[in-house]
Amino acid sequence: MPHRRASSHVRLASQGGRETRLAGIFLLGLGLFLPPWLSIFNRDETVFGIPLLYLYLFLAWGALIILIARALSRGQDGGQE
Repeated sequence: MPHRRASSHVRLASQGGRETRLAGIFLLGLGLFLPPWLSIFNRDETVFGIPLLYLYLFLAWGALIILIARALSRGQDGGQE
């Protein structure tokens, strides 16, 4: 029976790590979309015809989606990639 407890303890620690990663990603998202940070990219410049602010918003949004997907997929297989 003690071996079973150790296994469940490891599983709980793994889930705690996933929650910590998701909390960190949430805080990163808050920081990326704060108005002072957005004002840096709010210029009349374009990159390949796309306004700089729109490009930043979509790239930051896409990066957050990728980070969340990686954090959740690591939780399903026990943290192994």
